[in-house]
Amino acid sequence: MTSYDFARSWKMILSPQFPTDIAYQLYLIKNGRQVKAGELGLEHLGISTPDPKTLIVELEQPTPYFLDVCAMPSYFPVPQIAEMLPEWALHETTFVGNGPFLLKSWNHTDEIRVNKNPRYWEEKRVSLEEIEFIMVSSDTELRMFEEGKLDWAGSPLSTLPVDAVKHLKENKSLKISPFSATYFYRVNTGEMLGGKKNPLSNCSFRKALAKAIDREAITKHVLQGGQKPARSLVPPELGLFGSGYFSDQNQEEARALLAKALEELHMKQLEPIVISFSSSERNKALSQAIQKQWEQVLGIAVELKAVEAKAFFQEIKDRAFQLAAGSWVADFNDPVNFLEVFKFKEKSTNNTNWEDPRYIDLLDRSAVCKDSSERKQLLREAEEILMEQMPILPIFHFALNYLQQEGVEDVILSPIGQIDFRWAHKDAADPSRAGKVN
Repeated sequence: MTSYDFARSWKMILSPQFPTDIAYQLYLIKNGRQVKAGELGLEHLGISTPDPKTLIVELEQPTPYFLDVCAMPSYFPVPQIAEMLPEWALHETTFVGNGPFLLKSWNHTDEIRVNKNPRYWEEKRVSLEEIEFIMVSSDTELRMFEEGKLDWAGSPLSTLPVDAVKHLKENKSLKISPFSATYFYRVNTGEMLGGKKNPLSNCSFRKALAKAIDREAITKHVLQGGQKPARSLVPPELGLFGSGYFSDQNQEEARALLAKALEELHMKQLEPIVISFSSSERNKALSQAIQKQWEQVLGIAVELKAVEAKAFFQEIKDRAFQLAAGSWVADFNDPVNFLEVFKFKEKSTNNTNWEDPRYIDLLDRSAVCKDSSERKQLLREAEEILMEQMPILPIFHFALNYLQQEGVEDVILSPIGQIDFRWAHKDAADPSRAGKVN
């Protein structure tokens, strides 16, 4: 692997002809946006490679988090074989990698096996000879772990059964680690929806919904996996404003805001509010809990709409919803990764019909700010606007919930949900078995 591999890969993503929806992640590179739009040629991209071991990157503007961004998959180098075989990464016979493990076999619906890479630069520090990744349901996964057939189960590779978390926590087998991710409800703030006036276009109504939620009860009694109540979009691990911007379960204020909203909307009563969510056990349990809270605190009718995943995301894209369950997981370790999701209403990650010029200005100013404390304050002010306008209703900050067999050591989990087995090892109690994870 050389600097040329990085340059070729980045230029491929930013080529106007290359189909991708993540090119914007490379717009930090000088002229990246213009090159992707076809306004400038690739020769104007701020990348140069004077020799095989030197990569020089020129940025559009000072970017304090650029090194964090370089750890994102969109910045990974792609081997040259990709130019000859477009599906090189889908088969073990053509897959090329330079990590601690090599792809041995891939049954696309059942399992993946990887072997230790003898050419890895730190090969002597890699203990596991083989890892087997097994694709099964969450219930089967838990049973296999309890039978000793799996060494690892749960996050970040899968989700443990919701109804099993309490028991696992009580018997002290559940492991919990911080996870920079937030679960929220997107709010369609458009004036009209389905030919009718949309009450969620009213900020007071959105705030009434947000402040009526008892997040503490949800994290304690529904989730039970160490999640934290969310009164902000940015997770506390990213150090912006850990205590949140509004009070939780403020029933009196929530009712006052609802009365104000009805007056502003010139309505005496509301039609049922619809919560849409991608069909899953957890989404259903969360929506049922919030449905009950809103009915009890605000006296409003709430309908639940479970949608198959593909149709759900199309509904979000078409903005054909009122409230929709969603989440954002950190791509890199900086608050701006969360806040830019809702910067422009036409951005594919937004889908709320909300946009605020003050919010845009603060994010733009933070992008060129060289002073870290001043930049942090600008981002905090931007998030405060987001939480005042409430185009999203934050519910909880995630936690990684997983099971790890005794004797399995030094598996590394990062707060952005990455798992690393390069230093993992098993004690001498069972040296014959390869590592098995779900």
